[in-house]
Amino acid sequence: MSMICMVVVAFVTMAMVVVLSAFNGIESLIDDRYSYFDADLTVRPIHDKVILENALPIAAIKELESVKSANRVIEERVFARYESNQRIAIVKGVEPEFLDVVGMDTVMIDGMAAFDIEGAPAALLGIGVKYDLDLRMFEQVFNPLRLSAVLRGKNLRKNMDQALNTRPIPVAGIFSINIDFDSDYVLVPLSFAGDLLGYSDEFSGLEIRTHDKESIEETAEAVQALVGDDYRVETRFEKNALIFKTNKTEKWATFMIMGFIMLIATFNIIAALTLLINEKKQDIKVLTTMGATPAMIKRIFLIEGALINFLGAAIGIGLGFLFVYFQDTYGLIKLEGGLVDYYPVAIDGTDLIAIFGLVVVCGIISSIAPVQIFTRKYASN
Repeated sequence: MSMICMVVVAFVTMAMVVVLSAFNGIESLIDDRYSYFDADLTVRPIHDKVILENALPIAAIKELESVKSANRVIEERVFARYESNQRIAIVKGVEPEFLDVVGMDTVMIDGMAAFDIEGAPAALLGIGVKYDLDLRMFEQVFNPLRLSAVLRGKNLRKNMDQALNTRPIPVAGIFSINIDFDSDYVLVPLSFAGDLLGYSDEFSGLEIRTHDKESIEETAEAVQALVGDDYRVETRFEKNALIFKTNKTEKWATFMIMGFIMLIATFNIIAALTLLINEKKQDIKVLTTMGATPAMIKRIFLIEGALINFLGAAIGIGLGFLFVYFQDTYGLIKLEGGLVDYYPVAIDGTDLIAIFGLVVVCGIISSIAPVQIFTRKYASN
Protein backbone atom coordinates (compact mmCIF):
# COMPACT_ATOMS: atom_id res chain seq x y z
CA MET A 1 0.00 0.00 0.00
CA SER A 2 2.83 2.37 0.85
CA MET A 3 4.45 1.62 -2.52
CA ILE A 4 1.20 2.36 -4.36
CA CYS A 5 0.88 5.69 -2.54
CA MET A 6 4.45 6.60 -3.41
CA VAL A 7 3.85 5.78 -7.12
CA VAL A 8 0.68 7.92 -7.17
CA VAL A 9 2.52 10.87 -5.61
CA ALA A 10 5.41 10.41 -8.04
CA PHE A 11 3.19 10.46 -11.14
CA VAL A 12 1.19 13.50 -10.02
CA THR A 13 4.45 15.29 -9.22
CA MET A 14 5.84 14.35 -12.62
CA ALA A 15 2.69 15.70 -14.30
CA MET A 16 3.07 19.02 -12.46
CA VAL A 17 6.70 19.35 -13.55
CA VAL A 18 5.84 18.61 -17.19
CA VAL A 19 2.80 20.94 -17.34
CA LEU A 20 4.57 23.89 -15.68
CA SER A 21 7.59 23.33 -17.93
CA ALA A 22 5.27 23.56 -20.94
CA PHE A 23 4.03 26.95 -19.72
CA ASN A 24 7.66 28.06 -19.29
CA GLY A 25 8.42 26.89 -22.81
CA ILE A 26 5.47 28.81 -24.25
CA GLU A 27 6.59 31.95 -22.40
CA SER A 28 10.12 31.55 -23.76
CA LEU A 29 8.74 31.03 -27.27
CA ILE A 30 6.60 34.18 -27.00
CA ASP A 31 9.56 36.15 -25.70
CA ASP A 32 11.76 34.86 -28.49
CA ARG A 33 9.22 35.59 -31.23
CA TYR A 34 8.41 39.09 -30.01
CA SER A 35 12.05 40.01 -29.46
CA TYR A 36 12.59 40.14 -33.24
CA PHE A 37 10.55 43.32 -33.53
CA ASP A 38 10.21 44.49 -29.93
CA ALA A 39 13.58 45.66 -28.69
CA ASP A 40 14.53 45.16 -25.04
CA LEU A 41 13.90 48.88 -24.45
CA THR A 42 12.02 51.51 -26.45
CA VAL A 43 12.28 55.26 -25.88
CA ARG A 44 9.18 57.23 -26.89
CA PRO A 45 8.25 60.91 -26.43
CA ILE A 46 5.52 61.62 -23.89
CA HIS A 47 4.24 64.99 -25.13
CA ASP A 48 4.88 64.69 -28.88
CA LYS A 49 4.67 62.16 -31.70
CA VAL A 50 8.22 62.49 -32.97
CA ILE A 51 11.74 63.00 -31.60
CA LEU A 52 14.08 65.59 -33.08
CA GLU A 53 17.36 64.25 -34.44
CA ASN A 54 19.62 65.71 -31.72
CA ALA A 55 17.13 65.58 -28.84
CA LEU A 56 18.38 62.30 -27.36
CA PRO A 57 21.92 61.54 -26.11
CA ILE A 58 22.20 58.49 -28.38
CA ALA A 59 26.01 58.42 -28.16
CA ALA A 60 25.87 58.36 -24.35
CA ILE A 61 23.26 55.60 -24.42
CA LYS A 62 25.45 53.46 -26.70
CA GLU A 63 28.34 53.88 -24.27
CA LEU A 64 26.41 52.13 -21.47
CA GLU A 65 28.10 48.82 -20.74
CA SER A 66 24.89 46.78 -20.98
CA VAL A 67 23.72 48.32 -24.29
CA LYS A 68 24.33 46.28 -27.43
CA SER A 69 22.74 48.64 -29.95
CA ALA A 70 20.55 51.76 -30.10
CA ASN A 71 18.73 52.47 -33.37
CA ARG A 72 16.25 55.07 -34.54
CA VAL A 73 12.91 53.87 -35.91
CA ILE A 74 9.93 55.43 -37.64
CA GLU A 75 6.63 53.61 -37.18
CA GLU A 76 3.25 54.66 -38.53
CA ARG A 77 0.09 53.28 -40.10
CA VAL A 78 -0.06 53.65 -43.87
CA PHE A 79 -2.22 52.66 -46.81
CA ALA A 80 -0.75 49.71 -48.78
CA ARG A 81 -1.90 48.96 -52.34
CA TYR A 82 -0.94 46.34 -54.90
CA GLU A 83 -2.89 46.43 -58.15
CA SER A 84 -6.59 46.35 -57.09
CA ASN A 85 -5.90 45.03 -53.58
CA GLN A 86 -5.46 47.42 -50.66
CA ARG A 87 -5.34 47.46 -46.89
CA ILE A 88 -4.04 49.37 -43.86
CA ALA A 89 -0.56 48.29 -42.70
CA ILE A 90 2.11 49.45 -40.28
CA VAL A 91 5.28 50.70 -41.91
CA LYS A 92 8.41 50.49 -39.78
CA GLY A 93 11.46 52.35 -40.96
CA VAL A 94 14.70 50.96 -39.55
CA GLU A 95 18.42 51.49 -39.95
CA PRO A 96 20.39 48.98 -42.10
CA GLU A 97 22.03 47.26 -39.11
CA PHE A 98 18.56 46.18 -37.91
CA LEU A 99 18.76 43.15 -40.20
CA ASP A 100 21.92 41.83 -38.53
CA VAL A 101 20.94 42.83 -34.99
CA VAL A 102 17.69 40.81 -35.03
CA GLY A 103 18.92 38.03 -37.35
CA MET A 104 16.24 38.77 -39.95
CA ASP A 105 17.57 36.15 -42.34
CA THR A 106 16.40 33.41 -39.93
CA VAL A 107 12.70 34.33 -40.33
CA MET A 108 12.60 34.85 -44.11
CA ILE A 109 10.39 32.42 -46.02
CA ASP A 110 10.73 33.98 -49.48
CA GLY A 111 13.17 36.37 -51.10
CA MET A 112 16.09 37.83 -49.17
CA ALA A 113 16.64 39.91 -46.04
CA ALA A 114 17.75 43.14 -47.74
CA PHE A 115 16.62 46.74 -47.97
CA ASP A 116 17.66 47.33 -51.55
CA ILE A 117 17.16 45.84 -55.00
CA GLU A 118 19.72 46.96 -57.58
CA GLY A 119 20.53 50.04 -55.50
CA ALA A 120 16.90 51.12 -54.97
CA PRO A 121 15.08 50.99 -51.56
CA ALA A 122 13.17 47.75 -50.97
CA ALA A 123 10.70 46.49 -48.37
CA LEU A 124 10.21 43.33 -46.34
CA LEU A 125 6.62 42.16 -45.87
CA GLY A 126 4.88 40.03 -43.28
CA ILE A 127 3.36 36.95 -44.87
CA GLY A 128 -0.14 38.03 -43.79
CA VAL A 129 0.22 41.34 -45.63
CA LYS A 130 1.47 39.50 -48.72
CA TYR A 131 -1.59 37.21 -48.81
CA ASP A 132 -4.04 40.06 -48.21
CA LEU A 133 -2.57 42.03 -51.13
CA ASP A 134 -2.07 38.93 -53.30
CA LEU A 135 1.44 40.21 -53.99
CA ARG A 136 3.63 38.39 -56.52
CA MET A 137 7.31 38.46 -55.72
CA PHE A 138 8.58 37.84 -59.25
CA GLU A 139 6.89 41.05 -60.53
CA GLN A 140 8.35 43.43 -57.97
CA VAL A 141 10.86 45.27 -60.14
CA PHE A 142 8.19 46.21 -62.71
CA ASN A 143 5.07 46.15 -60.51
CA PRO A 144 6.09 47.33 -57.00
CA LEU A 145 4.07 47.76 -53.83
CA ARG A 146 2.65 51.27 -53.29
CA LEU A 147 2.53 52.86 -49.85
CA SER A 148 0.55 56.01 -49.05
CA ALA A 149 0.70 58.12 -45.89
CA VAL A 150 -1.06 61.25 -44.70
CA LEU A 151 1.41 64.12 -44.35
CA ARG A 152 1.46 65.97 -41.05
CA GLY A 153 -0.56 69.18 -41.03
CA LYS A 154 -2.57 68.19 -44.11
CA ASN A 155 -6.33 67.67 -44.08
CA LEU A 156 -7.25 64.50 -45.94
CA ARG A 157 -10.91 65.52 -46.33
CA LYS A 158 -10.16 68.87 -47.97
CA ASN A 159 -7.56 67.81 -50.50
CA MET A 160 -6.64 64.15 -50.78
CA ASP A 161 -4.07 64.67 -53.57
CA GLN A 162 -1.98 67.09 -51.49
CA ALA A 163 -2.51 65.37 -48.13
CA LEU A 164 -1.66 61.86 -49.29
CA ASN A 165 1.95 61.08 -50.12
CA THR A 166 2.46 57.92 -52.22
CA ARG A 167 5.71 56.11 -52.90
CA PRO A 168 6.36 52.88 -54.86
CA ILE A 169 8.74 50.34 -53.34
CA PRO A 170 9.61 46.81 -54.51
CA VAL A 171 9.47 43.93 -52.04
CA ALA A 172 12.75 42.07 -51.45
CA GLY A 173 11.42 39.34 -49.16
CA ILE A 174 8.63 37.89 -47.05
CA PHE A 175 9.07 37.10 -43.34
CA SER A 176 7.07 35.09 -40.81
CA ILE A 177 7.51 35.69 -37.07
CA ASN A 178 4.09 35.57 -35.40
CA ILE A 179 0.54 36.46 -36.34
CA ASP A 180 0.72 39.99 -34.88
CA PHE A 181 3.71 41.04 -36.96
CA ASP A 182 3.00 38.88 -40.01
CA SER A 183 -0.44 40.39 -40.55
CA ASP A 184 0.46 44.09 -40.17
CA TYR A 185 4.10 45.04 -40.67
CA VAL A 186 6.04 46.35 -43.66
CA LEU A 187 9.74 46.95 -42.99
CA VAL A 188 11.45 49.69 -45.01
CA PRO A 189 14.69 51.69 -44.79
CA LEU A 190 14.57 54.58 -42.32
CA SER A 191 15.20 57.17 -45.05
CA PHE A 192 12.32 55.85 -47.16
CA ALA A 193 9.92 55.97 -44.18
CA GLY A 194 11.02 59.54 -43.44
CA ASP A 195 10.38 60.56 -47.05
CA LEU A 196 7.00 58.81 -47.11
CA LEU A 197 5.79 60.48 -43.91
CA GLY A 198 7.37 63.86 -44.59
CA TYR A 199 9.90 63.64 -41.74
CA SER A 200 13.11 65.63 -42.16
CA ASP A 201 15.31 65.25 -39.06
CA GLU A 202 12.83 63.34 -36.92
CA PHE A 203 12.03 59.79 -35.88
CA SER A 204 9.35 57.99 -33.85
CA GLY A 205 11.44 56.26 -31.22
CA LEU A 206 14.75 54.74 -30.20
CA GLU A 207 15.04 50.96 -29.89
CA ILE A 208 17.70 49.61 -27.54
CA ARG A 209 18.94 46.05 -27.30
CA THR A 210 21.02 44.83 -24.38
CA HIS A 211 23.80 42.27 -23.98
CA ASP A 212 22.26 40.67 -20.88
CA LYS A 213 18.53 40.01 -20.85
CA GLU A 214 18.60 39.77 -17.06
CA SER A 215 19.66 43.40 -16.66
CA ILE A 216 16.91 45.02 -18.74
CA GLU A 217 15.31 46.76 -15.75
CA GLU A 218 18.63 48.22 -14.58
CA THR A 219 19.43 49.39 -18.10
CA ALA A 220 15.99 50.99 -18.38
CA GLU A 221 16.67 53.03 -15.23
CA ALA A 222 20.05 54.17 -16.58
CA VAL A 223 18.56 55.17 -19.94
CA GLN A 224 15.67 56.98 -18.25
CA ALA A 225 18.17 59.03 -16.25
CA LEU A 226 19.93 60.02 -19.51
CA VAL A 227 16.83 60.96 -21.55
CA GLY A 228 14.93 62.81 -18.83
CA ASP A 229 11.25 63.06 -17.90
CA ASP A 230 10.01 64.09 -21.35
CA TYR A 231 10.52 60.55 -22.62
CA ARG A 232 9.17 57.16 -21.56
CA VAL A 233 11.49 54.15 -21.47
CA GLU A 234 9.45 50.98 -21.87
CA THR A 235 10.69 47.38 -21.67
CA ARG A 236 9.33 44.77 -24.05
CA PHE A 237 7.70 43.02 -21.07
CA GLU A 238 5.77 46.21 -20.28
CA LYS A 239 4.84 46.67 -23.94
CA ASN A 240 3.42 43.13 -24.11
CA ALA A 241 2.33 42.97 -20.47
CA LEU A 242 -1.07 41.43 -21.26
CA ILE A 243 0.43 38.46 -23.10
CA PHE A 244 3.01 37.65 -20.41
CA LYS A 245 0.56 38.20 -17.53
CA THR A 246 -2.04 35.97 -19.18
CA ASN A 247 0.47 33.15 -19.54
CA LYS A 248 1.63 33.49 -15.92
CA THR A 249 -1.97 33.61 -14.66
CA GLU A 250 -2.84 30.44 -16.58
CA LYS A 251 0.32 28.78 -15.30
CA TRP A 252 -0.36 29.41 -11.62
CA ALA A 253 -4.09 28.67 -11.99
CA THR A 254 -3.04 25.30 -13.41
CA PHE A 255 -0.60 24.88 -10.52
CA MET A 256 -3.42 25.42 -8.01
CA ILE A 257 -5.71 22.94 -9.79
CA MET A 258 -2.98 20.30 -9.90
CA GLY A 259 -2.14 21.11 -6.30
CA PHE A 260 -5.71 20.20 -5.40
CA ILE A 261 -5.29 16.94 -7.34
CA MET A 262 -2.09 16.33 -5.38
CA LEU A 263 -3.93 16.90 -2.10
CA ILE A 264 -6.53 14.31 -3.10
CA ALA A 265 -3.78 11.91 -4.19
CA THR A 266 -2.01 12.21 -0.85
CA PHE A 267 -5.23 11.21 0.91
CA ASN A 268 -4.18 7.69 -0.09
CA ILE A 269 -1.58 8.08 2.62
CA ILE A 270 -4.39 8.23 5.17
CA ALA A 271 -5.54 4.78 4.06
CA ALA A 272 -1.96 3.48 3.94
CA LEU A 273 -1.07 4.71 7.42
CA THR A 274 -4.40 3.50 8.84
CA LEU A 275 -3.78 -0.02 7.52
CA LEU A 276 -0.17 0.11 8.69
CA ILE A 277 -1.13 1.22 12.20
CA ASN A 278 -3.84 -1.49 12.40
CA GLU A 279 -1.31 -4.07 11.23
CA LYS A 280 1.25 -2.92 13.81
CA LYS A 281 -1.11 -2.51 16.76
CA GLN A 282 0.46 -5.44 18.61
CA ASP A 283 3.91 -3.95 18.04
CA ILE A 284 2.63 -0.60 19.32
CA LYS A 285 1.44 -2.28 22.51
CA VAL A 286 4.79 -4.02 22.95
CA LEU A 287 6.68 -0.74 22.46
CA THR A 288 4.34 1.01 24.89
CA THR A 289 4.93 -1.75 27.47
CA MET A 290 8.69 -1.33 27.02
CA GLY A 291 8.35 2.41 27.84
CA ALA A 292 7.78 4.07 24.48
CA THR A 293 5.74 7.24 24.87
CA PRO A 294 2.75 8.09 22.62
CA ALA A 295 4.80 10.93 21.12
CA MET A 296 7.51 8.46 20.12
CA ILE A 297 4.95 6.15 18.50
CA LYS A 298 3.40 9.07 16.58
CA ARG A 299 6.79 10.19 15.38
CA ILE A 300 7.51 6.72 13.89
CA PHE A 301 4.39 6.79 11.72
CA LEU A 302 4.75 10.47 10.85
CA ILE A 303 8.23 9.68 9.52
CA GLU A 304 6.71 6.82 7.53
CA GLY A 305 4.20 9.21 5.91
CA ALA A 306 6.91 11.79 5.30
CA LEU A 307 9.13 9.20 3.59
CA ILE A 308 6.29 8.20 1.25
CA ASN A 309 5.85 11.83 0.20
CA PHE A 310 9.53 12.69 0.10
CA LEU A 311 10.49 9.70 -2.05
CA GLY A 312 7.39 10.15 -4.26
CA ALA A 313 8.20 13.83 -4.78
CA ALA A 314 11.89 13.12 -5.48
CA ILE A 315 11.11 10.34 -7.98
CA GLY A 316 8.37 12.44 -9.63
CA ILE A 317 10.62 15.46 -10.05
CA GLY A 318 13.38 13.22 -11.44
CA LEU A 319 11.00 11.60 -13.95
CA GLY A 320 9.56 14.99 -14.90
CA PHE A 321 13.02 16.44 -15.42
CA LEU A 322 13.96 13.43 -17.56
CA PHE A 323 10.80 13.76 -19.69
CA VAL A 324 11.38 17.50 -20.21
CA TYR A 325 14.99 16.80 -21.22
CA PHE A 326 13.94 14.24 -23.86
CA GLN A 327 11.14 16.52 -25.10
CA ASP A 328 13.51 19.45 -25.45
CA THR A 329 16.25 17.33 -27.06
CA TYR A 330 14.30 14.92 -29.27
CA GLY A 331 10.79 16.45 -29.53
CA LEU A 332 8.76 13.49 -28.28
CA ILE A 333 5.40 15.30 -28.63
CA LYS A 334 4.96 17.02 -31.98
CA LEU A 335 3.09 20.28 -32.53
CA GLU A 336 1.24 20.21 -35.84
CA GLY A 337 0.76 23.52 -37.65
CA GLY A 338 2.54 25.62 -35.02
CA LEU A 339 5.45 28.02 -34.98
CA VAL A 340 7.72 25.17 -33.88
CA ASP A 341 7.81 21.46 -34.69
CA TYR A 342 7.27 20.26 -31.11
CA TYR A 343 5.93 21.58 -27.83
CA PRO A 344 8.46 23.92 -26.20
CA VAL A 345 9.46 23.15 -22.61
CA ALA A 346 11.77 24.74 -20.06
CA ILE A 347 12.65 23.88 -16.47
CA ASP A 348 12.41 26.63 -13.84
CA GLY A 349 14.07 26.01 -10.48
CA THR A 350 11.38 28.03 -8.69
CA ASP A 351 8.72 25.67 -10.05
CA LEU A 352 10.57 22.61 -8.75
CA ILE A 353 10.88 24.14 -5.27
CA ALA A 354 7.18 25.08 -5.27
CA ILE A 355 6.13 21.59 -6.41
CA PHE A 356 8.34 19.83 -3.87
CA GLY A 357 7.10 22.09 -1.08
CA LEU A 358 3.47 21.50 -2.05
CA VAL A 359 3.89 17.71 -2.06
CA VAL A 360 5.58 17.72 1.34
CA VAL A 361 2.91 19.99 2.88
CA CYS A 362 0.09 17.85 1.44
CA GLY A 363 1.82 14.75 2.79
CA ILE A 364 2.16 16.20 6.29
CA ILE A 365 -1.52 17.24 6.31
CA SER A 366 -2.68 13.77 5.20
CA SER A 367 -0.40 12.01 7.73
CA ILE A 368 -1.39 13.90 10.86
CA ALA A 369 -5.02 12.71 11.15
CA PRO A 370 -4.53 8.90 11.11
CA VAL A 371 -1.40 9.11 13.26
CA GLN A 372 -3.07 11.27 15.90
CA ILE A 373 -6.23 9.15 16.09
CA PHE A 374 -5.06 5.56 15.80
CA THR A 375 -1.73 5.69 17.61
CA ARG A 376 -3.42 7.34 20.60
CA LYS A 377 -6.03 4.60 20.54
CA TYR A 378 -3.60 1.67 20.44
CA ALA A 379 -0.97 3.28 22.62
CA SER A 380 -3.50 3.94 25.36
CA ASN A 381 -4.75 0.37 25.23
